[in-house]
Amino acid sequence: MHTLSHLQEALNQKEQALMQYVRYMREAEDSENRKLAGLFADLAKAEEKHIAVIRDQLAESSGQSDVLNKYQEINQYNSQHSTYQEMPEQ
Repeated sequence: MHTLSHLQEALNQKEQALMQYVRYMREAEDSENRKLAGLFADLAKAEEKHIAVIRDQLAESSGQSDVLNKYQEINQYNSQHSTYQEMPEQ
């Protein structure tokens, strides 16, 4: 089924983007650029939410709604109910 392969490809792309955003965030933190670090943190959080949605769709489309293990369920909940707030600059 093409839909599953498209979802899997989208998931892979989102996971790669998440890793890049985290890397950029850490580089910005290392250079003490808090504003840029906050931007990349926000982008990473958005990717986490997209990844959770795509994983849900993959599970539903494949008929394996029980494929998410406990860690993934907790991560999914946390990413969809995040209360992340940018820290004020000091």
